Parts: sequence; C-alpha cells; structure tokens
Amino acid sequence: MEFRILATDGRARAGELITDHGVVPTPTITLNYTRALEKWGFKPEDITTARDVILLRNTFWMREAGATDVREGVDWPGPVMADSGGFQMVSLGRHVRQTLRGIGLAVKGKQSFITPREVVEWGRGANVDLIMPLDNTVYTMDKNPLKFVWSAIMTAVWFKRSRGIADDKLYYIVQGGLNKLARQISLWDARRQLRGKILTANGGTPQNAVAAVAIGGLAWDEPRSAMYKMVEFCVSRLPDDKPRHLLGVCKPIDILECIERGIDSFDGIAATREGRHGRVWLWGGQYFDINNARYATDKTGLDSQCNCPVCRSGVSRADIRARFKAGDREVMRQLMAHNWHQNYRLISTARQAILEGRFQELKTSWRG
Repeated sequence: MEFRILATDGRARAGELITDHGVVPTPTITLNYTRALEKWGFKPEDITTARDVILLRNTFWMREAGATDVREGVDWPGPVMADSGGFQMVSLGRHVRQTLRGIGLAVKGKQSFITPREVVEWGRGANVDLIMPLDNTVYTMDKNPLKFVWSAIMTAVWFKRSRGIADDKLYYIVQGGLNKLARQISLWDARRQLRGKILTANGGTPQNAVAAVAIGGLAWDEPRSAMYKMVEFCVSRLPDDKPRHLLGVCKPIDILECIERGIDSFDGIAATREGRHGRVWLWGGQYFDINNARYATDKTGLDSQCNCPVCRSGVSRADIRARFKAGDREVMRQLMAHNWHQNYRLISTARQAILEGRFQELKTSWRG
C-alpha cells in the first residue's frame, strides 16, 4: 500500500490510497459487507459497481466459516479491507476471555481462540489489501479508567506479535477511548511503529514501518463533541504522511467533522442498518422514517438530489412504503443502497471541495 496527498485544505486532505487491486481516492468510506447483509442475500455489487471503493469484511466471521479468500462469495475486483474481530470483544461481552496471547470467544457453543499473528497471516493468505490487526477494545463509556490503559497496552503487545508478516498492508489501531493517558500510551507506540526502526543507507524512507494508522474505541454513545476532540487529539500527534482511518464512524455529519480534522477513510454500518429499518437518509443530514403514515400517498421520490439507482428509477415514497410495510426484501435492500450512496456522494463531494480549496464552503452549505 502507498499513500499520496494531492491537496490539503486546513487539516482536510485529498489523496490516493494505492493498493494491489486499485487506486482509492481519499477521503473515502468503505462498503461494510456484514453478516447481516450476507443473510439478506445482499451482494456488494447490488450497491455499487464503482471500482474505487474499499469493501470491508470481518476476519473473525470469515475464519469461523472456513473461508480462505477474502473475496469468497462476492464478485469484487477492487480493494478489500479486513477488520480483525476485536469488536467482538464488546459485542459478545461475557463470552470473551483475554490473554497476552489473544482472545477466546464462545459462539453458539463453539470455543474459538484468535491470536494476533493468525489474524495477519489469514489476511495475507486471503489476499486482503488493507489489514486491521487484533486490537483490545473497551466500551467508550466504561467508568473504569484502568480498562482504557490496559486496552492501550494490550493492543501494543498484540501488535508486536502481528509484525513481520504483512507490514506493508498493516494498520496500527490507536486505542484508549476518551482517556488521554491511555491514548498517549497508544499514540507513542503508534508513532514508533509507523516510523520504523531501520533507516536506509542514505537516511531515506524508514524500513520495517507499518503502512497506516486507525483510530478505534470511539462512536459508542459518547457525546459527538467528545469524539471530535479525541479525533483531533490523536491526529495532531500522528505523522502526516500516513493514511488515517476512523473505525466505526459513518454518519454524514461525523464524516464531515472528522475529514475537517484530518481523517482519510471511514467505515461503519449505520447507513445499511438504518435503511433496513426504514430510515431514509437525505442530503444535508436530514432523514425520514418510511413507516410514517404521511408517506402513504407521497408520490415524490426518496430524494430529488440523489442519483442512486433507486432515486433515478423514479419510484415514489408511497410505493416504497407499501412494499416495505409488506416485508418486501428487495425494497429493504434498495433503502440500504440509497443510504450508502448518500455517504458515497458526500465523501466524493468533500474530496472535490478539498482539491478546489473550498471545504469549509461545502460544510456550511451542506448543513444549510
């Protein structure tokens, strides 16, 4: 993986992420192909045919299913990112045990154990372009500050065991929640890993440096202002020449605020999850619930400013509502696709604004 910065506007950056399977313009947002989408029979190509989009898949669940290629079951020629399964430490709660070697999980009566090295080895063997290592995750609003310090230390220990396998595709994940001491510990190790230890003979580019950095442990019930402050805290302490990813953040207002603070890429499931439940995203950060009776006779389209396949088809809100209320799985997939396209359009527009030096103008006009 390589990263090029083409333009800046304040701290906002427009660049290119160069992978074995294509060049991704940044800022960008991944298309998260989750287990929920798989169960619905949803295919990534149902949402987009763009070749400059990163598909994200979950290492833990793919390994559990015995997959040996990250593109298994999908027709996806573009870049793929794989997260590690660290999130399952929180989502599976009491069913998780942690050790210095990794994490053990009990899923449907089956015991599984994940080691940091196995995560990266699977990613390399499965043709993953962008690899998230195993990280130690804590619920952001936990009241015990020692948990966040422990999270930062354990993430550093596990990362050391992830090195030397696919460093050119590997992210360092900065942990620590809203705890500044924990974040400083994590950031110290991140800077060390991102710079590498061995210089070339002429003092040039560091060797054995990891490719990129991600900020984790946010977007779990904390106030938005606190999340933005912590993103700024982390970004200001990270090197400028590495791509920065923000884990689990994908709501439109958060995307704009964090691009402004120097984030290059995002991932999250809010767009597809909310679409599946009937919440329709609109340009400008507004939304409406298709279940509302007021849309039963509404002949307008979902969003007059959107050019996604659903909006281009001219189908009315009334028709979509009727089919949604009847449990039509196809219309639910259409709403998921529409919401994701709103984000894709926003982030593409933001990139163009950065290239033209008018990001603040876009942000002001988008919010009305």
